[in-house]
Amino acid sequence: MFNIDDDIKTRNFKRVYLFFGEENYLKKLYVDKIKKAVIPSGSETMNLDIFQEKKIEWIKISDACETVPFMNDFRLVIVKDSELFIQGNKDNSDKVAEYVKNIPEFSILIFVEDKADKRGKLYKAVSSKGASVECKVPSERELVGWVGKVASEKGLIMKNDIILYFIRNINTGMEAVFAELEKLSSYIGEGSVSRKDIDDICAKSLEVRIFDMVAAIGGKRVNDALDIYNNMILMKESPIMILAMIARQFRIILQSKYLSEKGLSKYEIAAKINQRDFVVAQCLTQAKNFKKKVLLQALEDCLECDIGIKSGRIGGTLGVEMIILKYSE
Repeated sequence: MFNIDDDIKTRNFKRVYLFFGEENYLKKLYVDKIKKAVIPSGSETMNLDIFQEKKIEWIKISDACETVPFMNDFRLVIVKDSELFIQGNKDNSDKVAEYVKNIPEFSILIFVEDKADKRGKLYKAVSSKGASVECKVPSERELVGWVGKVASEKGLIMKNDIILYFIRNINTGMEAVFAELEKLSSYIGEGSVSRKDIDDICAKSLEVRIFDMVAAIGGKRVNDALDIYNNMILMKESPIMILAMIARQFRIILQSKYLSEKGLSKYEIAAKINQRDFVVAQCLTQAKNFKKKVLLQALEDCLECDIGIKSGRIGGTLGVEMIILKYSE
């Protein structure tokens, strides 16, 4: 992962940063660290500009960066969700690309974006003058290390097997993982974390609950599958969303089963279908309960159910329940 601490320690900040990608926790972390380091508390009004608008005019950015800081070493300009780094706003993007080559020494410009075209002129200009950092969802190994560090800072003792159990049940972004660690810390205080603590305190992600339900379907444990489903309904999850997630799970199981039969390892399958290797390993276990033709038929039935619900021919809750019952028999 990118480390901003060296820039902060030496106070040798780059003139421009780009933080982009799907991991919002990392983007916020980097921006907050820079903001805390360069803007004294109480001086935000005079030394901080934040823009959040699509296709922002380049002149707004340059005017902000050209404004001399008031009784401070730096002026911080943060531009969020501008879409300057993707196609569709070439004129402004090119002008900003020229401008970032000459940002005043007293200004720090930060872009925070969901996507960035690495072939674009602006991306190349930012990378040359400053730092472009892609904030990806961390690998399982990186996440284990990070969770262990944060847990330790909070006085929690979590062995690697417990950390793995924890993140595989949360199975979402770092922001959600951090929030669940906060809950564990509030509940336990300090000390060892057990699986029971995680089961009692932490909220399983929708993906994990769907995984458990499909495992129950494959294992012909119809009551368990229906219990999981009814609990999701009680938690106000949309039947349409649940159906889509069931279909997605069937699809991943089918892909994993097919590629495994072609001789690919779980790591190769994970790379090919853009899933974490532990997810593929679990899907391969579930695949033993389903023949390929059954999975294909299940996907067809999910599609038909979706059409039926959206056309009003069948109620959402009942439609999904019928899918569960059919494949749990």
